[in-house]
Amino acid sequence: MGPHKLLKICNGFFFGGLGLTAVIYLIGESYQWRGNDVPVFLWIAAGVGLLSMIGSVLAAFLKVRCPYCDASLMSGGRVPTSLPHFCPDCGKTLDDCD
Repeated sequence: MGPHKLLKICNGFFFGGLGLTAVIYLIGESYQWRGNDVPVFLWIAAGVGLLSMIGSVLAAFLKVRCPYCDASLMSGGRVPTSLPHFCPDCGKTLDDCD
């Protein structure tokens, strides 16, 4: 699998987990406003959202690599939303590698 497809999958899991966590936070806040205890399923769903985010970042750091020299494309310790046009190590183009 090419780095562009893998990055799209990782971004999907990250932003999906972020959205799930935000929705669960809003639902949990409405429970607290009414004075009720937050149900356990909300904590579990928030945990799943956070694990999805952490797992996608970890997968991106470990798996999104240059197909030519196997160098990491996560330069500077960041997870980009798009890949650079050229590999930071070998300089080959990444636009046509998928």
